[in-house]
Amino acid sequence: MTNLSALIFALDEGAGMRSSESKYTHRICGQATISYAAESAVEAGAVIITVLSGQGSDRIKEILPEHTVLQTGKSTIWDSIWQERHLLDGMDGTLLVLPADYPAISGETLAEAYRYHTGNNNQLTVLTNHKGDPSSICFFKIDSLRKVIEAAKSEAGEDPVTLSDILGTIKEADMRMGGYSLSDGEELLRVDDRIGLDKAERVILGRIIRKHMENGVTFHLPETCYIHARVKIGRDTVIMPGTILEGNTVIGERCVIGPYSRIEDSIVGNDVSFMNSVMTQSQIGDNTKVGPFAYIRPGSRIGSNIKIGDFVEIKNSVIGDNTKVPHLSYVGDADIGKGVNIGCGAIVVNYDGKVKHRTVVGDHAFVGCNVNLVSPVVVKDNAYIAAGSTITEEVPEYALAIARSRQTIINDWVKRKGLDKK
Repeated sequence: MTNLSALIFALDEGAGMRSSESKYTHRICGQATISYAAESAVEAGAVIITVLSGQGSDRIKEILPEHTVLQTGKSTIWDSIWQERHLLDGMDGTLLVLPADYPAISGETLAEAYRYHTGNNNQLTVLTNHKGDPSSICFFKIDSLRKVIEAAKSEAGEDPVTLSDILGTIKEADMRMGGYSLSDGEELLRVDDRIGLDKAERVILGRIIRKHMENGVTFHLPETCYIHARVKIGRDTVIMPGTILEGNTVIGERCVIGPYSRIEDSIVGNDVSFMNSVMTQSQIGDNTKVGPFAYIRPGSRIGSNIKIGDFVEIKNSVIGDNTKVPHLSYVGDADIGKGVNIGCGAIVVNYDGKVKHRTVVGDHAFVGCNVNLVSPVVVKDNAYIAAGSTITEEVPEYALAIARSRQTIINDWVKRKGLDKK
């Protein structure tokens, strides 16, 4: 594809959204609505993309910083083109006119419509549904557009230029125009309110999941899953019901994710089991098992061949290969070595009320049940910590640390107190 430029319109305030936010920045599968139009234009072969923006321009500029042009006031698409006709200077070939509230239009469809437009030597091609009803998406030969927009504005005078004015001017000039009919009407869904947003998201989500299936990923009850557009999933991975994958998450091959799990902006290795758990902005190595009911918080790096069990919370920590944190533990701001065992109920006491400190546990250390590691503290390689201990000082290599009261037995105490008679 060559000589195709795109003008993307984000002018409508979207009153139907009942929102202080522009309808073009509301999110669909993790991306702003307007980003889908821009991506489809690129996929169709557009080499120059310009966005005309009204309400919410600052936010739109954050999303598409290199392309956005602010236009003040209210106007139609065609009146906007007339007002900003200087943008056509230096352009040749064809202009794609694409309102940004058509997020479901695919790049493949736009490319096919462009081929139809050029193949039929049309001056204007309007995309229509299967009934022939026109959309606001069209292709316009730029040399013809310059002439038509000036003539239409001259005819309209003070009134805004409409599509009817454009079509009338083309007809009077005996220019060639046509319609490109879409068999899939869902592509022309328009987001004018929250209901339209939901309909468009369902269409886009269905495409995302189908693409993953075509690439070798199994979804059980896919209608219960929610997958963002930029998520990557490896072959032979199984996605169980109720799974949510968000942001730039990457899932490796042969994993089982879910059921009822959420992973956001994280990296998961190969052969990982992740069940009934949540992870954000972290990473997991190969052959690791997580869950059920684990919570891996931002900044955590979990190695390979690790077990993160039920009701375990990991925060901003490094967990070395072959380590086990099987159940009921909190590990925060810690560096845990390789081959370590963290017993049931053991926690890292990382906060002193003002500052969060870091704890280091060396390779092959053994941390017994219900141990408190009071940060900052270091447990050296191969050290053992007895169950129930509260550790506040460094534990040397190969040492056993016991920090609890010695057990005392008082024989016949129950009888002397008369507690045996009930």
